[in-house]
Amino acid sequence: MEQVAIVTGGAGGIGSAICQALAADGLGLVIADFLEEAAKNLAEEMRGQGSQAIALQVDVGDRASVSRMVQRSLESYGRIDFLINGAGVISRVAVQDMPEEEWDRVLRINLKGTFLCSQAVCRHMAQRKEGRIINIASGRGIAGQPRAAHYAASKAGVIAFTKSLAQELAPYNVLVNAIAPGATDTPMARTGASEEEWKRREAVPPLMGGLTKKEEIVGLIRYLLSEPAKYITGQTFLLRTPR
Repeated sequence: MEQVAIVTGGAGGIGSAICQALAADGLGLVIADFLEEAAKNLAEEMRGQGSQAIALQVDVGDRASVSRMVQRSLESYGRIDFLINGAGVISRVAVQDMPEEEWDRVLRINLKGTFLCSQAVCRHMAQRKEGRIINIASGRGIAGQPRAAHYAASKAGVIAFTKSLAQELAPYNVLVNAIAPGATDTPMARTGASEEEWKRREAVPPLMGGLTKKEEIVGLIRYLLSEPAKYITGQTFLLRTPR
């Protein structure tokens, strides 16, 4: 093992695909997720395949929980090279019907969580003069989304945060980028969507805004963590133009 990655939301649909790919590349993994049992099961599966992986329960919207995640990662591996901020939630509700608590919940996890996790690792990375942070945003943070304005707003915030943090950390050789997928076939993306609506999405050709595949996200992450991408920072990579 030469490098270590923390993946928040690591037991989820996209997160687990990211973890499996990075494990195959020989990285030490911290699978961090609010769903502790799911994270433990994935870590156990990966260790059974010869990979180094630990599971940690984390509430990304809570500073103390995030601090424990980073501390335990350092205790286990002694270093953190990469952070993938993948934890996120969505719900479907029109603005006129949206409870304030639901707005706060989505912003707390999607945007505040990205801030807290990035803040918790960036001092370590800056001291080492190397590191990479990848934030999972969304095409909806660019195009907006009816009945999910809180989600779109949180992801737009992630994109702006990415640009700002990249400028702050550039002197320390720490790269910060965002990936903005379109709808991806995961349980979270299907939340509140009817089967008919989902079939319509599946029928849209890729170049016209069709579904994003997990392999596309994973492939881009692998590239952004690679040596050829060592000067790319502050960018948001849009995977599918939202329609």
